[in-house]
Amino acid sequence: MKENAWIDVTIAITNDMVTWPGDQKVRISRSSSIGVDGAVANVTSLSLSAHTGTHIDAPLHFVANGTDIAGLQLSNLIGLAKVFHIHDQQKISFNEVKSFDIKPGDRLLFRTRNSEIDWQLKPFMDEYVYLASDAARYLVENSVSCIGVDYLSVAGEENGTEVHQLLLNSGVTIIEGLDLRSTEAGVYEMIALPMKITGSDGAPARVVLRKSD
Repeated sequence: MKENAWIDVTIAITNDMVTWPGDQKVRISRSSSIGVDGAVANVTSLSLSAHTGTHIDAPLHFVANGTDIAGLQLSNLIGLAKVFHIHDQQKISFNEVKSFDIKPGDRLLFRTRNSEIDWQLKPFMDEYVYLASDAARYLVENSVSCIGVDYLSVAGEENGTEVHQLLLNSGVTIIEGLDLRSTEAGVYEMIALPMKITGSDGAPARVVLRKSD
């Protein structure tokens, strides 16, 4: 790989990909095809949840009158980001997080054992690594601006509402579903841009990283 090249950490959206239980399955189809029906252009139709693959949560996802994805503060999603490797096999714990060099305004991406699995085409993992509630509170108290994780939710089944509300009410932007399999720990430039969909509580995003000097 070329030194300082951009690294795409986005999960590709496909018909067979894993989705959150209960969410709409992805459907990608051709509504017009040059080769099949002699059309002058190929046109693809998409049907999917706003929380498909690599995506960004807006406050509206868990806050009744929260900001939608179109109104999200993009400065939280563009700039330097710190990638930390998590060693705990069950959760992103307070004890591990407090050992990291974290400062106000930081954008943080957590690579866990989730990234050891090519999970996007596997059945949904019930026992994925998630952010513990006390770790979430610690990060909010330290005024981080963005948290990214390597599975479909930042939180677990038992603390899903609590962690999402805590982060989103505090102005922390959440990126979920990152592909961090080949991402080393360190500091990167990050660009993470969600689709601009008025009234939506989230949107798929393209996220790229480049190692910072």
